[in-house]
Amino acid sequence: MPLSELIVGFTIFLQGALLVVPRASVVRRGVEILALAGLGAAALKLAFSLGLPSGEHTFAMLDDQAIFRLPRAALIFSSLLLVRMASTTRELPEGRKPEVIFLITVLTFVCDLLILSRHGTLSMILLVLSTWTGFFLGGLAYRGRAEGEAVLKFWVQASVSLTLGFGAIVMISLVAGGAHLDIIAEYMKGQAAYSPRSLLVVIGLFLPFLMAGGFFPFHFVSIDRDHGLPWTVQTALSVTFQGAIAVAAWKVGVSVFGQSSREGVSEGMRVLQYCGLIGGFWLALFALSQVNSKRLFSAFVGAHWSAVLAAGALPTLLSATAIVYALSAIFVWSAMLGFVWSRFQEWAGSEEISAVYGAAKEFRTSGLILLLALASPLCLPGFPGFPSILHLLAAVIEQKSLSFLALEAALLSLLCLSGIRIGTDLLFRLSPGSTKRAGPSEFFCYGALDWGVILSVGAALLTAGFFCHPILRSLTQSAATFLR
Repeated sequence: MPLSELIVGFTIFLQGALLVVPRASVVRRGVEILALAGLGAAALKLAFSLGLPSGEHTFAMLDDQAIFRLPRAALIFSSLLLVRMASTTRELPEGRKPEVIFLITVLTFVCDLLILSRHGTLSMILLVLSTWTGFFLGGLAYRGRAEGEAVLKFWVQASVSLTLGFGAIVMISLVAGGAHLDIIAEYMKGQAAYSPRSLLVVIGLFLPFLMAGGFFPFHFVSIDRDHGLPWTVQTALSVTFQGAIAVAAWKVGVSVFGQSSREGVSEGMRVLQYCGLIGGFWLALFALSQVNSKRLFSAFVGAHWSAVLAAGALPTLLSATAIVYALSAIFVWSAMLGFVWSRFQEWAGSEEISAVYGAAKEFRTSGLILLLALASPLCLPGFPGFPSILHLLAAVIEQKSLSFLALEAALLSLLCLSGIRIGTDLLFRLSPGSTKRAGPSEFFCYGALDWGVILSVGAALLTAGFFCHPILRSLTQSAATFLR
């Protein structure tokens, strides 16, 4: 197992040992410090190993591919903000915060392994662990009907998707002769395009990811579920959980279907592309019209994951580089957006976006952090969103289809409009006179830990934007190894 995962695993062990200590204020602070230190060390280890060669196969199931170190580092960096959100929020009972922080660390670890997985059975097991970790996170925040309904919906979603997932992997193992991605890829090379057997493998492999992650045609499942959960849990599911599934689904698609059709788009990647396009448009339009902040956040982030998946249908160096870079950027800026936005909504005591009109202008420091988070989805130069959109469009151009290029450009434009809508609401719109707000509170008094995390994540975001060229060159070199 790679060193970064060993660091996070050891951190989880220490946190678990600390949780058995009788309840005291030092327990919560100790669990939090361990989480920040362990996750930070693992993220830095991955960040400084981006240019190193890929590692060896571990148990023929985990593969430390160099191309996926950037999204893994971004996933872990985003979890630092989730830890601080759990520690400072009012939506979680104080006595439950140590367990929530512990489970956030566990969720990060399992999602990281999901990205590393090269075996269908292991991926299904990790999907089980990640979904049930999210399920427990929602249960720990239980305060009443809203949380109970959200947890019930999550349980139904997880149970159905995982039942189908294990059934599908058994079926694929019988047909292809094994569940390892390399074995399935070899089987697909001998199948005719869009034959019943090949389509059966496509459905069996992608359906558990699409259902568990809440992608089309299950995109409204997550939105309907998340608005009943606390901001910390919702952000963890929308960013860490859904993002890891997006990376894993694309990796499975390229590993299995991309190798069988070098000249054109294979049936598996075409299905993933259609799911991304349809789900992305639906969620983007929904975000433009939504007034509930939690539903808006879930739709906004989900639309970005979908838009990236829609662009990566060809197994080329440019496509792989563009997809991985864009997914990595979304991890970081979406976590920072949730970090600031959640404080505004809790301060206002409402889930309606109208309750926080102009809040970022009223609290200047939080407003600057918000601008840092929104700079990427608005595609401002110097931030990862600008090179991301250029490379995604270039990846679609490689497919030589004017219709798909027009659709992807329209989808990315809609996402920019959604980002403008959010920024305008939080920065410039006047608050309704009927809205009652609490006075300034500790939500906007950032402490040493807050600033340490914000500066670390902000530095990662700015580095990925201003130094995108060496990062993209490194990704291109590692993509050549991955696609070989």
